Amino acid sequence: MKKFFRNFEEIVGGTLLIITFLVLVAQVFSRTILDSPLTWSEQLARFLFVYVAYLAVSSEIKDDGHVRIDYFYNKFPRKVKVWLHYFFQTCISIVLLLIIYVGVIISIRRIPVEIVSLNISYVYMFMALPLLGTLMLYRLIEREVKRVKNNEGVE
Repeated sequence: MKKFFRNFEEIVGGTLLIITFLVLVAQVFSRTILDSPLTWSEQLARFLFVYVAYLAVSSEIKDDGHVRIDYFYNKFPRKVKVWLHYFFQTCISIVLLLIIYVGVIISIRRIPVEIVSLNISYVYMFMALPLLGTLMLYRLIEREVKRVKNNEGVE
């Protein structure tokens, strides 16, 4: 179970990506071969892609893979690097808290709106913001706690 949670984003995101691919292949087959397009496939693929994208961001946060310009960063003295690191981690945390907050508000507003082709509420799509925003924030905190606990430096 520990291994599953450690690799949650990759396992769930990969599975959803495969399902998205299969839905799109079914749509192409249905449209070109059967000459009868599936009415629900585009909406389902979009729905799944939203979750895949946020899971990918969470995975990169977990692995400290977000983008920075190393050329300039590496020119700074160690103390400045440490300060910049924690400054940017704080900025990322604030943005994630905003995403969670705005996601909850948007999700609540979307409860009565229905994705007609799937016969479900849009709330399930927009819940990706607060749910996966919370996962991203957890992964960010988890990574920083692990860095401090293992006495790893900022690079």
